[in-house]
Parts: sequence; C-alpha cells; structure tokens
Amino acid sequence: MRLKQTVIEESDFVEVAKTSEIERGKMKRVAIKGVDILVANVDGNFYAVDDRCGHMNAMLSMGTLTGRIVVCPFHFAEFDVTTGKKVKDPHEESFGNLERFPEDLQKLMIYAKKLVDPVKTYDIQTHEVKVEEDKIFIRL
Repeated sequence: MRLKQTVIEESDFVEVAKTSEIERGKMKRVAIKGVDILVANVDGNFYAVDDRCGHMNAMLSMGTLTGRIVVCPFHFAEFDVTTGKKVKDPHEESFGNLERFPEDLQKLMIYAKKLVDPVKTYDIQTHEVKVEEDKIFIRL
C-alpha cells in the first residue's frame, strides 16, 4: 500500500497555532520550512513576520511586544509587526555602562561595538495570516 505524500506549495497556508495559544499583546515563535516566524496578537488581530532582527539576526520573539512594536532583545531595534517596517534603529545604550566589566572584556565590547555600529538595519518580511475558527494559518 502506498501512502499519498502531501507537498506543501508556496501558495498553501500552514496551520501554526490556535488563537488561544497567543494572548493579546503576546507573541509566539514558530518554524515553517526552516524559516523562523514570529506570530503576534495585536488587539485580537494576528500578524506574522520573520523572527530575525533586520540588524544582527537576533530572535525577535525573545524581545518585547508593546502594541504593534516588537523590540529586539539584542540591540533594541524596533519593528512594526503589522508592516515589518523598522521604526527605530538599534540603541547605542545596548552595551550599557562598560565600566562594570573587567578591563579585558571592556576592550572586547568596545571592539564589538565598532563592528556592529555600521551594520544597516533592514525591514523584516511579513507573511500572510488567515484565521479560521480557532486556528491560525500562515503562508510564506
């Protein structure tokens, strides 16, 4: 007996969560075909964006969501989850007060900051979301 193999086409929606799993003002990380996706609940509406910061590739789902703005946990760049647009560049304060660290680590962090500062911050990709009953579907 041969089993029928289902192939997911790019145009197909994939179920990623139940609406009850993502409360208002919260977000969840899911993976679809090797792509990390952040699903956010903004006032009862669901949005999906790539779960990687457009600056240094950190996981946005580890950051914070305030309204429709997700803040990267690494350098605090901000993105609108409804559009994927960058709304604020990374903050210089992300390295904090270096004097609290040993001198060798301070030098390393200063060097790392020099490497990171010129990195451009890009918008993040959005993905189409469909909600049917209590199920959230995303199309890549």
